[in-house]
Amino acid sequence: MLRLLEILIAHHATTPEKQAERELKDLRIDLFQAEQDLIDAQIRSGYYRARLAFIEEVRKKGIDVVSDQRRSRSEELREEP
Repeated sequence: MLRLLEILIAHHATTPEKQAERELKDLRIDLFQAEQDLIDAQIRSGYYRARLAFIEEVRKKGIDVVSDQRRSRSEELREEP
């Protein structure tokens, strides 16, 4: 019985290879999450750049001019097939 326990423990013991494999999986997950965070940050920065450009344009030209320009651009895009 003791020999069976020794074999069982030896079989399930954490080896450096098993630890490395588990760490590799964890690191891949961490890398994926970091890449997702980077993509999210790029999307957010693009949003704020566009918003900033819009506000600056409104400040320089006035809301009526900017609104008319944006409306005409969106109508042109709708007309193109």
